[in-house]
Amino acid sequence: MLLPILLWERGPRVSHITGLFLITGLCGLVDAVCFLSLGEVFAEMMTGNLLLFSLYFGTGHAILQHPVYPVALGSFVVGVIAGGHIVRSAYGHTRLGFAVEWVFLALAAVLSLVLPPPSHEAVREILIALLAFAMGMQNALIRRHGVPDLATNVMTLTLAALVADSVLAGGRNERWQRRLGSIGIFMLGAGVGAALTTTIGPSGPLLLALALFSVALTGLTRQDLPPQ
Repeated sequence: MLLPILLWERGPRVSHITGLFLITGLCGLVDAVCFLSLGEVFAEMMTGNLLLFSLYFGTGHAILQHPVYPVALGSFVVGVIAGGHIVRSAYGHTRLGFAVEWVFLALAAVLSLVLPPPSHEAVREILIALLAFAMGMQNALIRRHGVPDLATNVMTLTLAALVADSVLAGGRNERWQRRLGSIGIFMLGAGVGAALTTTIGPSGPLLLALALFSVALTGLTRQDLPPQ
């Protein structure tokens, strides 16, 4: 885990805001490959998993007949717990959490290259677990590094705020650039992820997500934030 930290410390850096926008694109990439290649599940968007899981057993299916949803939800929760412990540690070592997430994303990308998941159910579930854990860790850490009106995943609230504060609704277009940028970049990431998944396979968007994450963290790991 020292490798990503050394790269972030010595390489070129982006701004904090740019890093968050890149993370937004990463979320679109990861959820696109998960939904299209790993059994119509999400590694990052837990609202979608909760809805699909509820619809699945609500239509008469056994809860564990399609285990991708429990695997994703459980792994995400474990990642959030781990990230929460890191954030609340004595010095708030968020760089350690980001390094752990980087390792999990790298493992997922390598596994998708070595063992194509569409033909291996066990590989699909391992990939979902790795990615959901990484996204859970990321969400816990982003609670510390986020800025107002720059969403990395919750686009429902962002879209509602964009429209509710618009001139059409009698508002003043407060921070519309961040809100519109979040929505646009998330959609772009999902679209690119879908295109790469259908043409190259899951390894394409996962490698791109890892690259985006590596660049994004040069703006999010300049120094640890104080405990809160």
